[in-house]
Amino acid sequence: MDYFLYLIGRVVVALLQLLPVGLSYRVGLSVGWVSWKLLGKRRKVVRQNLEIVNEWLRAQGRPLDLEIEMQVREVFLRSGANLLAGFSFARMSASRVDSCLELEGIEALRSALSEGKGAIILLAHMGPWEALTQLPSLAKLAGIDAAFGAMYRPLNNRRLDDWMKTQRASRGTTLFSRNDGFHKPVDFIKTGGMLGILADQRMRQGARVPYFGVDVPSSPIPGLFQRRSGAPMLSVAIETVGKAGWRLQIKRLDLAHLSEKPSREEYAAVSNQALESLLSISVLDGFWFHRRFGKERYL
Repeated sequence: MDYFLYLIGRVVVALLQLLPVGLSYRVGLSVGWVSWKLLGKRRKVVRQNLEIVNEWLRAQGRPLDLEIEMQVREVFLRSGANLLAGFSFARMSASRVDSCLELEGIEALRSALSEGKGAIILLAHMGPWEALTQLPSLAKLAGIDAAFGAMYRPLNNRRLDDWMKTQRASRGTTLFSRNDGFHKPVDFIKTGGMLGILADQRMRQGARVPYFGVDVPSSPIPGLFQRRSGAPMLSVAIETVGKAGWRLQIKRLDLAHLSEKPSREEYAAVSNQALESLLSISVLDGFWFHRRFGKERYL
């Protein structure tokens, strides 16, 4: 059965990668619309997440001007479009990617890497995040040459997991998981690499710090990597700016306010504040389908 699922997975991914990005985007919109119509329980989770985020945005003086049910619908549509479009990026040349993915803030990345300590890049499940595997190619177009790595959660199917790692490696991405321990990713950073971390995943345990106004278990791992490597930290947001068009924004995080020996809570707070900032750039491009804010919020 594992081998059969592996073959099915390879065929599906290969077919999706062959689609032009514009077609992937349109098909994804349709998939998102059907999912919005059929998945009532998931609609409820998305709505409850957006209600929490909207409350936080109103407190910040930045309310969304779209009614909540329309926000929910738009999240489904964009998520379908972004997910499918992400597969198309795998086979695109850097120049083709550059034509549909606007890069903003490249000087922040250049400045961070010039310090010679590598860089830690905080990411969220936002937009076509698979496009981030093209970051090394886009950076090269801007005259920046640095290895790119990413933390990931291994797939349960070992064959499919090995194949996906090979796919990523062919595009210049080195993958690390918890099985690699702490030192391998830190050593990668210290040698000048850029390490991307999807930091918005739900945690069962961890430092409890605010995230959109709600105390949730949060990962201190990005900060612990920073403490060990001394590398600057950046965040990356991906915003939909048109049909099959996106803007990738890079910003450097200010760590000057941290204490001399930051605690896990301080590091987790830095990550959550960065996530709040980048997701609020385009809330409806966020992937709001999982219960991130605690069981009591989803009764």
